[in-house]
Amino acid sequence: MDQFDYPSPITRLKRTPKNLYKLPDEDVKPLNTNGTLEEDEEANETQPLMPPWSPEEESDSQDRIVQIAIYINLVANVILLILKIIVTVLTSSVSVLASLVDAALDFLSTAIVWVTTRMISHKDQYHYPIGRRRLEPIGVLVFSVIMITSFFQVSLEGLSKITGPDHTIVRLTIPAIAIMSATVVIKGLCWFYCRLIKNSSVQALAQDAMTDVVFNIFSIIFPLIGYYGKIWWLDPLGGILLSFYVIFNWSHTSVEHIRNLTGAAATPDERNILLYLTMRFARTIRQIQGLQAYHSGDKLNVEVDIVLDEDTSLRDSHDLGESLQYVLESVPTVDRAFVHMDYATYNLPSHMQQQD
Repeated sequence: MDQFDYPSPITRLKRTPKNLYKLPDEDVKPLNTNGTLEEDEEANETQPLMPPWSPEEESDSQDRIVQIAIYINLVANVILLILKIIVTVLTSSVSVLASLVDAALDFLSTAIVWVTTRMISHKDQYHYPIGRRRLEPIGVLVFSVIMITSFFQVSLEGLSKITGPDHTIVRLTIPAIAIMSATVVIKGLCWFYCRLIKNSSVQALAQDAMTDVVFNIFSIIFPLIGYYGKIWWLDPLGGILLSFYVIFNWSHTSVEHIRNLTGAAATPDERNILLYLTMRFARTIRQIQGLQAYHSGDKLNVEVDIVLDEDTSLRDSHDLGESLQYVLESVPTVDRAFVHMDYATYNLPSHMQQQD
């Protein structure tokens, strides 16, 4: 029997989230029980069921697959930006103008992601003791604000054209249609590749690529319908609708990142997973006083308060707390975990509330 007082069937089991999930319930009791058999059965009935969870590792910013995705998007955006400038010169369509603005911002977004990943890769433990991983969501937030502001200006341009005296019907040339169609194909391939990579920055690029696919399809459709249907106002209206689509889409993204950066709580499922892992970790954990999980960027900070027997040695309590910390930090959604151990079932709040 080792210092954590595991039952004999699992003495050699490596305590990781995946192994704790694979372990049958009958092989281990999550918490120490000292009451009668009836009390123990009643307590077991109140234990939460195993939350559904499939551990999924997230790619780090310095991983080769993330770097490849960024460079692919960078090259694609440079090529498409040049082609969109040519299309805009060939036509006066507001929808195409909106597409050009989108292409320029695509290049900017990839540049922001590239810069942030480069900055994250440079370690500076004196100025940034825990690293600069929060630069990823901050970069995405900055880009989303730029997108919203830029397309608000595009929508104003479309509105001024609808209310203005110029009722010229826009015609897309064959080269312009070919370039816009090529954009749809290239961006569709970028989206398909980037969506498979679990990384905040690459997922933002995937979202941007999907926006481009929708954007460029309708940038072709609105001018064509307007030309063949002799509807002069359809093209500027299309530019306005596309701008509103982008504004709505990226507003949702910016709100999500603002919540995460300001310390939003974990979802109930995420919290239940962490609670479940803590309860199953060792019998010597008599009680869980509290568990706080909140965002600190894309990932979570976790604070767990557990109660041990007061006769537990300092060595054993230290080893248990440190091991539990490592288990919680190995969950893909967790950045840092803090374990507080106590010998009494009652305690003052873990932190001083210095601000109301």
